[in-house]
Amino acid sequence: MKRRWPIIVVLVVVAAIWLSRGGKEPVKEAVSPAPRPVAVSVEEVTSETLTRLLQVRGQVRPVREVNVVPKIGGVVCRLAADVGQRVRAGDVLLELEGDELRAQVRQAEAALTAARAGLEKLLAGPRPEELAQIEAAVNQAETNFRKAEANLERMEELHRQGIITKDQWEGAVTAYEVAEAQLNSAKQQLALALGDPRQEDLAAARAQVQQAEANLELAKLRLGYTVITSPMDGVVAFRYAENGGTVGVGTPVFTIVDIDRVIVNAQVTESYANRFRPGEQVDVRIDALGGQVFPGIITAISPMADQSRSFPTRIEIANPQHLLKPGMAAEVIFVTDSREAEMAIPARAVLTGGDVPRVFVVEEGVAREREVVLGLEAGELVEVLAGLALGELVVVRGQNYLEDGTVVNITEQGW
Repeated sequence: MKRRWPIIVVLVVVAAIWLSRGGKEPVKEAVSPAPRPVAVSVEEVTSETLTRLLQVRGQVRPVREVNVVPKIGGVVCRLAADVGQRVRAGDVLLELEGDELRAQVRQAEAALTAARAGLEKLLAGPRPEELAQIEAAVNQAETNFRKAEANLERMEELHRQGIITKDQWEGAVTAYEVAEAQLNSAKQQLALALGDPRQEDLAAARAQVQQAEANLELAKLRLGYTVITSPMDGVVAFRYAENGGTVGVGTPVFTIVDIDRVIVNAQVTESYANRFRPGEQVDVRIDALGGQVFPGIITAISPMADQSRSFPTRIEIANPQHLLKPGMAAEVIFVTDSREAEMAIPARAVLTGGDVPRVFVVEEGVAREREVVLGLEAGELVEVLAGLALGELVVVRGQNYLEDGTVVNITEQGW
């Protein structure tokens, strides 16, 4: 019993203390936890050259495209070019059979020879033997005339004496007139032979020569049409003819394209119609070539809108390696506005939920809200006219979770 007394005394003392405090545990003072920083990504306010772009879809076309059409129909006897082959102006593409046309050329040559011979004969006059024949005819006609004249005088005397009939006398008169006419004709032939040819005869002979020359030229021209050549330097894009096949007049046999330079026709809306001028440079992006960009030049802008109220604009692009193929899709990138911005930030940093655009900047690990005045927006950047200073850090990711005074932690990953 003596050993339990100390324990009992301790318990009584503790109970007395607990009762004096009302039977309650001592209250500990509450401590607020430290705020957790918000992870953000930032970009520095910098000076930039801002460029606003207009992107218009189009299609690559050859700068020149020609359908080769035969001027005469016929059977193909030789093909000299095929698809993909480079050709020069004047190179033979195909030939047509031309036996019949060659015969027509020979016929026209013979007709020209005959016409020229006739003209030369007329200019040279009769040969000596021909002139002798004409003179002999005159002499014979004079002899016949004298005989007829003497016979007429004798018959007239006999007719007065009543020895011959009237019919016999009239026969002598007729013979005299015939002889006289023959003599006059022979003399005229001699005069023509001895004198210069008549102008009308010369004109007719010269006209026959000219007609024969024209017929020969036409025959040779038609024969030349059997050889079909390329009208320009370029590449064969299509071939529509086959060896032994028949081609017709007006039906294309080849398509030749010049793709050393190509064009893209872009439709520019009316709001930008007066922004651009021929000679200005633009960029052309080709998706089929991995988005590769080629420099182009505006060469023409239509002064009239089409049915969609757009203005056709032609862009020409150098294509020495023929990487750009006609038919490829293209995107023409026009510069509509460009300026040097004293301050520029990423457009994604701007909050536009209120009446005034706002951004958050980071100052000593704390986010501070700023109202800003914006200028030109170009792609991913926007010009800041007021509200920031060069070199400040603006929040570009995570700003939707911030309030003015929020503690932040700058990370490369952001949200």
